[in-house]
Amino acid sequence: MIYPWQHTQWQQLIQRKDRMPHALLLLGIRGIGKLHFAECFVRTQLCQTGKDACDCHSCRLITGRTHPNVLWITPEKPGVAIKVDQIRDVAEFIHQTSLQGEYRFVLIHPAASMNINAANALLKTLEEPAPASMLILIAEQASQMPATIVSRCQHLHFPRPQTDLALKWLSEKSESGTTADLVLRLVHGAPLAALQFMQDDLLSSRMNFLQSLEALARGEMSPLKMADDFREMEMQLLLDILFAVVMDLLRLQVSGHDSSIINQDFLPQLKALQQRMSSEKITRYMSFLLIMRGQQQEGINLNKQLMAENLFIRWKECA
Repeated sequence: MIYPWQHTQWQQLIQRKDRMPHALLLLGIRGIGKLHFAECFVRTQLCQTGKDACDCHSCRLITGRTHPNVLWITPEKPGVAIKVDQIRDVAEFIHQTSLQGEYRFVLIHPAASMNINAANALLKTLEEPAPASMLILIAEQASQMPATIVSRCQHLHFPRPQTDLALKWLSEKSESGTTADLVLRLVHGAPLAALQFMQDDLLSSRMNFLQSLEALARGEMSPLKMADDFREMEMQLLLDILFAVVMDLLRLQVSGHDSSIINQDFLPQLKALQQRMSSEKITRYMSFLLIMRGQQQEGINLNKQLMAENLFIRWKECA
């Protein structure tokens, strides 16, 4: 049920069976299956048979996210924050008498998207844990959340899977073996993100985006036109591609080595861009990009069109 790169974390958690924490924080990059891992764990605790690949009534309810002893807390829609009213439901839920006399579980994903009021409300719940209950928070980095919350959770870390293991898994799930290595680099070694990338055929969209970035830097396209051309692209994907490009430019500026470059299929164009841009300007743009990514991850409600225009205007200023 769990992914092949999660066995170590599974054993670490199962070994705590008689002393389960009231709050658990799962940490690791996006796209390595932390939510799936959490749901598998909850399933083992509530399963009626204890068998692998079980299809009992309880397991079906968990699959459908309708189990009365499990509460899923996620943003109401992509790109928005988890709100305080949703977290207030957590306190009410875990202090209720379990309908079946079993453990109650709350899964909060992504935990870093809680707004400040939601985080404060959760802190009160963490300070007064209810018996026979567990809160499972899922995030990429502990630094994305208030230290007061992080300190009240036990941590389980999920490192990037070994490349050979990730590529083997991808080869079993997809026929795009020739591009798997490139895609895995693009998503920083996250197999699930790589699989989704290939299934959605995002390589061609990404290349169109990269070519437009190059044209923008050369003055052959306006920032407003580029924002309009890619208005349908998800902001998270847009930011991820930009971030990888800027990281590659910085690597070329610092070392000049090709082997560490993420966008290997765009290497000649990256070298040409690197010649046009100073380290100071690239570093300044990276700082701005990190702020934008942070706001996106926190679910701050920004105007997507204005955000894209701002990103491309500043990119053009780097050239």
